[in-house]
Amino acid sequence: MKLLSIGLDKKILDKNSKNFQRQKEYAQLINELHIVIFSKEAKQTNSGNLYIYRTGGRNKINRFLRAYKVAKKIFKNKDLKDWLITTQDPFFCGFLGHLLKRKFGVRLHIQLHGDFFSSKYFKKECLYNRFQYILGKFIIKKANGIRVVSQRIKKSLVKLGVDKNRIIVVPIYVEKPQKDTGIPQRSTKKFIFLTVGRLVAVKNIELQVRALAEVAKKYPNTELWIVGDGSEKKRLQATSYKLQATKNIRFWGWQNNLEKFYSGADVFLLTSNYEGWPQVVIQAAFFSLPIIITDFSSAGEFIVNNENGIIIPINDLPSLKRTMIGLLEDKELRRRLGENAKKVILGLPNKEQTLKLYKKSWDTATKK
Repeated sequence: MKLLSIGLDKKILDKNSKNFQRQKEYAQLINELHIVIFSKEAKQTNSGNLYIYRTGGRNKINRFLRAYKVAKKIFKNKDLKDWLITTQDPFFCGFLGHLLKRKFGVRLHIQLHGDFFSSKYFKKECLYNRFQYILGKFIIKKANGIRVVSQRIKKSLVKLGVDKNRIIVVPIYVEKPQKDTGIPQRSTKKFIFLTVGRLVAVKNIELQVRALAEVAKKYPNTELWIVGDGSEKKRLQATSYKLQATKNIRFWGWQNNLEKFYSGADVFLLTSNYEGWPQVVIQAAFFSLPIIITDFSSAGEFIVNNENGIIIPINDLPSLKRTMIGLLEDKELRRRLGENAKKVILGLPNKEQTLKLYKKSWDTATKK
């Protein structure tokens, strides 16, 4: 098999990154892996049977056209019966994959990392997302195979009319820490709620800021640690100032070493409006952290409510506040949820099993 992958992940361009190393592992499963990345700079790099092409271009439309030309050049004068196109999403990348499928007769495989089609929040977020929602529903139904990160997303696609046999579920693999973290000793001076990720609207970190401001009125020694950066940072800082909670909310920015934050926290929060299979939840579980998440696509699969974490309704401030206080006051509940979360993590597919599932999803897309 030869694979043409179309994506937006610029971290692949860094040969020292985990993302690049992961592509090297994918390439070992097949004869050739060609990756087209939308980027400002035009460049090609090779590493064994892995070929990476940067499109160049000043804007999205220009990069889209350049990507199409790059793909045409890759396919030129080749026997295409063993080729497969895979795209990082069913939207911008998926549309290009669909055009290439129609032009060259190469089968199309779509990756779906979030529950975009059953979440009411995605299409309501902005006008552009409404367009993506319509386009994505069209592209998904044209795909020969689809890889999703949870059974819940698979069920949402089946409801759209997608053949369940074309959908393969592959949870995101997250490397375990090199050393067993055991059960870290938390600080007794402060009670720390932790969140890690991009500071963007979909993560709904404002919900955490508002909840923490309320919790801190009763428990002044409580803090919310926000690790990450993004377009929402200034607004979140302004909200914490308005709520007079700046002493209890710390913005740490991007951090390369997350272990000290996981080790130092008491509870992990993820309050996104929609998600796929968030790596930060897996990482938090490695550190036996009790986890509060909103009811998005992988909730109920990895995190089972009241067994190894707590699931709350999306954008529900009273529920979040009540759950945060409940965990703060109940040490035994924190211990039980954290220990159970780590046990579940250790039972997830390992790297070899995950790679086999990736290969299975490609093979499914090539079947007539």
